[in-house]
Amino acid sequence: MTVGSTKILIIAGEASGDMHGAALVAELQKLNPTLSFFGVGGDKMGKEGVSLLEHTDKMAIMGFTEVLTKYGFLKKVFNKVIDLAIELQPARAILIDYPGFNLKLSKKFKELKIPVTYYIPPQLWAWHESRIEIIKKYVDQVICIFPFEKEWYKKRGINVEFVGHPFLDLKEEMFSKTKFLKKHRMPEEAQIVSLFPGSRQKEVDRHLPIMLETIKRLKKENKKIVCIIGKAKDVTINLPKTNYLKIEENTPVSALRYSDVAIVASGTVTLEAALFETPTVVIYKLSVISGFLAKILVKVKFVSMPNLIANKAVFPELLLSDGTPEKITAEVKYLLQSTTRREEMLEEIKKVKIKLGRPGASRRAAYLIDKVITSNKND
Repeated sequence: MTVGSTKILIIAGEASGDMHGAALVAELQKLNPTLSFFGVGGDKMGKEGVSLLEHTDKMAIMGFTEVLTKYGFLKKVFNKVIDLAIELQPARAILIDYPGFNLKLSKKFKELKIPVTYYIPPQLWAWHESRIEIIKKYVDQVICIFPFEKEWYKKRGINVEFVGHPFLDLKEEMFSKTKFLKKHRMPEEAQIVSLFPGSRQKEVDRHLPIMLETIKRLKKENKKIVCIIGKAKDVTINLPKTNYLKIEENTPVSALRYSDVAIVASGTVTLEAALFETPTVVIYKLSVISGFLAKILVKVKFVSMPNLIANKAVFPELLLSDGTPEKITAEVKYLLQSTTRREEMLEEIKKVKIKLGRPGASRRAAYLIDKVITSNKND
């Protein structure tokens, strides 16, 4: 960390937060080269010069029950962050999503007189709305990336800025469809169904068997179908030996881009599917306990972000007990066979993309953050 620099603490507890955090740090350093960063993040933030005291790979948590099993570890990381904040006295803390951990940190930062920016705030509109009081008391600046969030937060007395979604700025290296087909030995006439079972092993273990059974059913009726799995980093996938099941590991999003239909576990991949204009079926399974709690606590009509933005079922969602091979097969067949259904879905997807705003979200967020850092420094 540069001597005499303005220190900024940044916390991203998951892979998506690491990606958005890295883009934000890069833009902040362009605006203000005197800034230096430390905190929790992943490889992408590390490459941008953030001094990491813990890696996101160890921080990722899925479901309500896993929170309990990792509580001791998270408590240790929490204390390390606070100790380092006391030692280094950062000019500001930037929190990215990861609400269970970051909202608790915001309270401690208030005690330490460290101003807080929450970039990509918690999805309180889905559940735990009572946490809005924490943001009111302890967060100085809120920057959101979804259009409906600005109105939701403002109605509850919080001044929030909408900057657009950083996904619009991603420049993922991707080969042409011809090269993609050649790489995976797929014929030109193939109907490609991509599977995205999740970014964590527990998600993959729950979703992949259901997805593979779906492909087996589809293949019986349509010999042109070829399946490709978008494999996330650090998950293991074991497939039966067959010539119609492929894996794309290097650039999983290319499988999403070039597929005729995708079957995905709900998450950020649903937004990527919308950006690539890929017709998609969304599923999600939880443990019995987590599923029970989700039904009680979650207040929204949809779980996938394109549906939430559109406020309608753009992508069909088959969640919990509805996510059966029979029901998923029916939805995929419909999308493959019905030109009208595909066109209707694509029209709705285009409307969602417009609502996401213009490219440049990370740059706009960096400008807003640097403005308050500079202002506080001059006071």
